[in-house]
Amino acid sequence: MLDSIKAKLIFGKLLSRPNIEKAYAMVGPEDSWYDTISTVHRSLNEIKKLPHSTLEIKSHDSLTLRGIYYPAKKNAKGTIICIHGYSSHAEREWAFPGLFYLSLGYNLLIPYQRAHGLSEGKNITFGALEHKDMLRWVDKINDISPDMPIFLHGLSMGGLIALILSDKEMKGVKGIISDAPSRSITSFFKGVSGEIFGKSGDAVAKCAISSFNKKHSINAHDYGAKEILKNCKYPLLLSAGENEKLDKIFDEYKAINPSKTDIIILPGCNHGNGMYKQTKLYQDTIFNFINENTDR
Repeated sequence: MLDSIKAKLIFGKLLSRPNIEKAYAMVGPEDSWYDTISTVHRSLNEIKKLPHSTLEIKSHDSLTLRGIYYPAKKNAKGTIICIHGYSSHAEREWAFPGLFYLSLGYNLLIPYQRAHGLSEGKNITFGALEHKDMLRWVDKINDISPDMPIFLHGLSMGGLIALILSDKEMKGVKGIISDAPSRSITSFFKGVSGEIFGKSGDAVAKCAISSFNKKHSINAHDYGAKEILKNCKYPLLLSAGENEKLDKIFDEYKAINPSKTDIIILPGCNHGNGMYKQTKLYQDTIFNFINENTDR
């Protein structure tokens, strides 16, 4: 009973609609993230000056979900769909890489996941329902730009969502970029529980997962990247900062689908800041990945 109460208190809060204004909030010059956060805000100001519109879809459970769509200046080569992370401000997170994608001649779609920002919803499900929403966004882009290439790029929780999508049939999708991905929904619960409760964390996580499954009529154990990648249908680029220590798990992912999987580890980088600290390496790698797979 006590473990169940702990689970409800902790995860009830962590999986409720967050205040996304806290994401990428400006910090002082003394902060180690100052240069990165400054670039985030400059990029957001720059991209918002470009022509854009708000698109809407309906989720399978009747939520209105919204995303910001930036058309290429002319003769679009395709569309990049960006999948943001847990409790993130979607436009801030994707403004800097978004400007890069627009410079390559691609349309850009930045959806707000359910329970974030412009989209409806009260609960985050860490990919269990979000991946279904992303399938509808893929359909939306196919309606707007029929027969044009689509690439998915997810970061953190969004990286896991991208991996969950890797075994799904998606018209027009030519490749998936998974940046600093979470490993599974269950690892989220176990990681948080272990950090807070130590040795008793496993019992709390078990209660949390059971409650989560019942609430959303799912099985969280079905959403582990390693199992899903056994049926991966798309070329995959895995990216992470060196300090995240994801080398081993990426090697395991690549071993599952060696012919489909590329890996880039960004020297000296932490979670999610590789695109800012190793910009040329990061962008060159993505450029090559997209070029190699556009005509697949």
